[in-house]
Amino acid sequence: MVINVGVVGCGRIATLVHLPHLQKIKGFEIVALADIHPPNLKKVAEKFGINERYPSHKDMLRQADIDAVVICTPPKHHFQIALDAIQHGKHVLCEKPMTTSIEEALAIKKALTKKQKEAQHSLIFMPAHNFIFTPCFTEAQKLIHNDAIGEIHKIHGRAFSNLRFYNPKTDFRVQAKGGAIEDQLPHLLYLYNELGGSLEGVSCVEPHSKGGVINDVYVEGRLARGFEANMSAGWAGLLPTLKLGVIGETGEITMDLLRTPYKLTAIKNGEVKTLNMGRKIRQYLDVLRFRHPSYEREHLHFFDCVENEKEPQVSIDDGIELVKAMSEVMTHFEARKPISKTERVVVLRAGGDVNETVQKSIDMLGGLSIKKNDLVVVKPNVCYPKNIENMIVTDARVLETVLNVVKRKTKNVIVVESDSHSGTAEKRMISTGTMDIVKKCDVNFLNLNKDDIEEHEVAGFALEVPKTVLKADFLVNLPKLKTNDFVYISVAMKNMFGVLANKKRSKLHKSLAEVLVYINRLLHQDLIVVDGIVGMEGMGPIRGSPVQLGLIISGLDPVTVDAVCCHIMGINPYVVEPLWKAYKAGVGEIGIKHIQVIGETIDNVKTKFRLPSLSPQNIFTALKTSLKVYFER
Repeated sequence: MVINVGVVGCGRIATLVHLPHLQKIKGFEIVALADIHPPNLKKVAEKFGINERYPSHKDMLRQADIDAVVICTPPKHHFQIALDAIQHGKHVLCEKPMTTSIEEALAIKKALTKKQKEAQHSLIFMPAHNFIFTPCFTEAQKLIHNDAIGEIHKIHGRAFSNLRFYNPKTDFRVQAKGGAIEDQLPHLLYLYNELGGSLEGVSCVEPHSKGGVINDVYVEGRLARGFEANMSAGWAGLLPTLKLGVIGETGEITMDLLRTPYKLTAIKNGEVKTLNMGRKIRQYLDVLRFRHPSYEREHLHFFDCVENEKEPQVSIDDGIELVKAMSEVMTHFEARKPISKTERVVVLRAGGDVNETVQKSIDMLGGLSIKKNDLVVVKPNVCYPKNIENMIVTDARVLETVLNVVKRKTKNVIVVESDSHSGTAEKRMISTGTMDIVKKCDVNFLNLNKDDIEEHEVAGFALEVPKTVLKADFLVNLPKLKTNDFVYISVAMKNMFGVLANKKRSKLHKSLAEVLVYINRLLHQDLIVVDGIVGMEGMGPIRGSPVQLGLIISGLDPVTVDAVCCHIMGINPYVVEPLWKAYKAGVGEIGIKHIQVIGETIDNVKTKFRLPSLSPQNIFTALKTSLKVYFER
């Protein structure tokens, strides 16, 4: 029997795994490729000698003489391709996860069941959970079935890979909300499902961010058969690893499915036994050469199921269980205390008249609910004595407009700043010209280090919170849109760090996320106007490079405003630790679908900012900015 195959998606998983192994197996004939990127389609087709090329999977399904489809696209495209393939009566091998939602997974099962009844023959849909076919895992299953380690109590595992190892054609992995959670964790989840049943509860999800993405995660949960399940996954290290440990009442089985797929270690009653199943030395090289045995065994099993109309070892129900498990983890990851209101943020282009734009943004938020004689405290960002290229300190026009608008309501207005390692508040205010605006608008200025304070204990630190800010009837936050080398962004939440009167605030950076969450919950902000006229990328918040953004972003909640700024800057808000922690505590909203954005759409103004990493470009621009600072003395 010859099975004609069409492959959808010509990325690395297709070129390094599926296409080479399919061509090696007698009985498979790759007759067609489909990809939405013509140059990549042409290159891959020529490399593998495939004549039929299609710009979409729909064209391939209509025109190509194929029996089966292998889906190798990013996960968000799996559903429609799989559904269309089933409706055309094609067998399907689909990369994990089969869909990105439970509803889509169930819809595929419904379509498959319906088509099988119409065709009156078996139609195979097999999720590509390839590591289930690893020799050491197969042997471990036999040992467990034969009661080699007694009743199982716990499974622990680690799935880590290096993103450079993939050398992906697109950045769908890092752009995913959960980052490594969505990329690496599924491997553990489907292996756990095979051993202990479905994931029935998640008690802990601890993500960590690095380089602007969720880089790794630790998860605790429980499986249907009562096992405790601990797992960690992420992007790290030079060589990938997929370690699994199964603990029973009389022993333990350990293995690394990726690095040593033909080897496992069994410990029973203190006796250690190593089982080798062949390829002792060459198995290490298989990882680097993408010749892991699970790939070929998976394809052989798929062929056998199609040829002999057998139910696949990895069924559509297993695929659905993986989607459900991922949904459970992501729900716990995103879970937060409920809020009762819809958050709004106004995004406007500054154009030629900044004053008019700021006034308009305030009006679009509903104006200012300030009573006569209310105490209004205004906190701009004046973190440095120089404002190189207008990218460090809040634009004077933004401050002047807000002060004039507020003064129409009350004369009791105070602009505040505190001392820092960059000098006294007065020195920075004067040297940047900000004090001139304060005098021009005839309002007061207060150095918060000279104010009475209240001490608040947070994360082992005593925060010195000025009483003037605490007793304010109306608090206005005027941050600058910048990156930050500690917490990725320096916008609304970070600007509130500047109200603290602690003389050595740098010590607080050890627990900066906790401090920012606390201070932003303690100090209710009634108006936030972000100066996004000139932003800063790279080594912010001082030595980055300018981004001519030309925006005014306004809102009523610091978390929500910062989340919108993240989306504008091309940064995943879930990787900004203070944002995520505040969101989990019920402060604001960070999911863009749940925020009412008024004015410009995010897509129309989105500009990818360079993150504050030690890249050559960031180092060069930091040196360039430092020279500008020096020569402006």
